[in-house]
Amino acid sequence: MIFGLLALGLFLSIPMFVVLIGTAFIIFAATTPIPLSILPQRVFAGLESFPLLAIPFFILAANIMGKGGLSTRLINFIQSFVGHLPGGLGVTVVITCLLFGAITGSSASTIVAVGGILYPALIQAGYGERFSLGVVTSSALIGMIIPPSNAMIVFGAVANVSIGALFMSGIGAGLLFAAVYAAYCIVWAKLNDVPRMPRASFSELLQASRAAAWGLGMPVIILGGIYGGVFTATEAAAVSVIYAAAVCVVIYGQLDLKELWDVCIDSGLASARILIMVGGATLFSWMLTITGTTAALVQPFAGLRSSPAQTLAFVNILALLAGMFIDVFSNILILVPILLPMVTAAGISSTHFGIVMTVNTDIGNITPPFGLNLFVASGTFDRSYATVVRAVLPWLALALLSLTIITYVPEISLWLPRQLYPELQ
Repeated sequence: MIFGLLALGLFLSIPMFVVLIGTAFIIFAATTPIPLSILPQRVFAGLESFPLLAIPFFILAANIMGKGGLSTRLINFIQSFVGHLPGGLGVTVVITCLLFGAITGSSASTIVAVGGILYPALIQAGYGERFSLGVVTSSALIGMIIPPSNAMIVFGAVANVSIGALFMSGIGAGLLFAAVYAAYCIVWAKLNDVPRMPRASFSELLQASRAAAWGLGMPVIILGGIYGGVFTATEAAAVSVIYAAAVCVVIYGQLDLKELWDVCIDSGLASARILIMVGGATLFSWMLTITGTTAALVQPFAGLRSSPAQTLAFVNILALLAGMFIDVFSNILILVPILLPMVTAAGISSTHFGIVMTVNTDIGNITPPFGLNLFVASGTFDRSYATVVRAVLPWLALALLSLTIITYVPEISLWLPRQLYPELQ
């Protein structure tokens, strides 16, 4: 009954938070004596979390930096260093998405900010529509893997896992994604004889570095402050807002107070869309526990606890299938409470589980039929949905390869956090 109602809501294109809350209300009304007046309390209880406060702050900081000219400066900086390589413009897209993701923590905003500038440049340089669409749409995934990541914040709040450790694990995973994608750009460009750009002079390198210096300081302040013990992830998000506003309004001078207010309004609406999802998914997760559904779902797979490899394979398959139909945050909020007991019983580090789930749900952004990045790219570049899907398919295969490596070579994501968190298994 529960999953039938979920499927019906998705088929009718009802907003996901309405589907989750509506399903919970129907199930409680039909099968339990629990007063329905309790359910709104559970929705708001899901939002009463200090770590979740980081999400609206990071969204606001990202929007300020995006509107304040940071993306252009980052692109010029990266292009001056790697533009002369085979497939240099494609590599520029990958590395820019990596750095821009270290500021925004969002893949959709990375498509708009980076793709709006580099997609026309790729077409003009002879990369072709299919490659250009694919590299921009898919490289934006790195934005949610590299810290700070809103998906990791939500996972940490749900699973009670150190967000700092999750952020550290995202560095190795994000660098792996970037390396795989950059290697593909180089090989593809050589096979297709794409013309190379001229090498930048030393003065051009120096000028681009100076222009991007303030923007590059953002991830240094955020991560350095967290791991230096100066502030928590949530406090770091608040500091990033002040830093972004100071850089873009005072130093760059590309935002006035009216534009800054408009950015605040847009960021508030974006935060509301995410947090209402969190509240609805919290109620849905509580319903699964109260009705015994969680225990019933986990029971058939209890035998997997002796094999971490099988458990991780099951996690990947389930999360990838869910990612085809629901968004990142719903995927985490629904599946993590169900899978966490099984993963813990198998002896798998909760931090490793966190990065595996983050990568899985992020890949869902480019997975048909409902991948968010597919729709964002279609609207941003004015191309049909089918065209974007065809362009993304090779990159989706590379993403699955990267996921497999991250899943079964845990040192890639766990080596760095273990240096600061020795208690990690």
